[in-house]
Amino acid sequence: MGATSRVLLVLCRLGELVCGAVVLGLLGQAFSLINDAGVLEPEGRLIYTAVVASLTMIDSLIFIVPFAYSYWSFLLDFILFVLWIVAFGLLESALQTKLTGIHTCSSFWFNYYWGYYWGRWYVRGPPGMDINWTGCNAWRTVLAFSFIASMIYLANGFLGVYWTLEYGNIRTRSKGFFERKRGLGGDTSGGSGHLIKEGGPGVTQTPVQHRNGVMGAGLNNAAPATTVNALPVDTVDPAARV
Repeated sequence: MGATSRVLLVLCRLGELVCGAVVLGLLGQAFSLINDAGVLEPEGRLIYTAVVASLTMIDSLIFIVPFAYSYWSFLLDFILFVLWIVAFGLLESALQTKLTGIHTCSSFWFNYYWGYYWGRWYVRGPPGMDINWTGCNAWRTVLAFSFIASMIYLANGFLGVYWTLEYGNIRTRSKGFFERKRGLGGDTSGGSGHLIKEGGPGVTQTPVQHRNGVMGAGLNNAAPATTVNALPVDTVDPAARV
């Protein structure tokens, strides 16, 4: 699943980047046409969606590389999921604003705002004329990619949670790092020699070195240990001789 999760992460980030670019590009074109008509500023819901699309592009470019921090950003993915759902709801809502509803390209708002400015109908006269569904495909594209972006962020958030619990727990990764660090430091009693434990009083434990694969002899005898080509063998406390 490690390689699969990396591939899925990159695909999700690419999908988010594409969705953000498409939505921002279409809204930017609409802003330009609205500005040409002499309108002071676009509607707030369109500005909000453009801001979310901009944040999406920045986020996808930062976290597109499948490093650990790209998975640990799942909280940001869930936040952007909520932002996109709100944007989609603002664009599609028909409860209070009568924006589009189920009649996407035949609503009052579309005929008097989006389609009117998108087709430059302001050159011919005031709003209210038959605009012949001008800009319908562009508007439906904005709605579709807004919803797709929210779903991708939702999936990406769950992917980040799964990877963090399965592979990327911070405490587990830190513990493994320090264990490896201690392992690189080596153990004085393993690899370089063995400790010889003598039974006599005052005799300390002394490491016996290996040389050419030959170990010291007499490890289990009471007599002082004898080694092959290795010094020292014992270290005897002088007080024990009195």
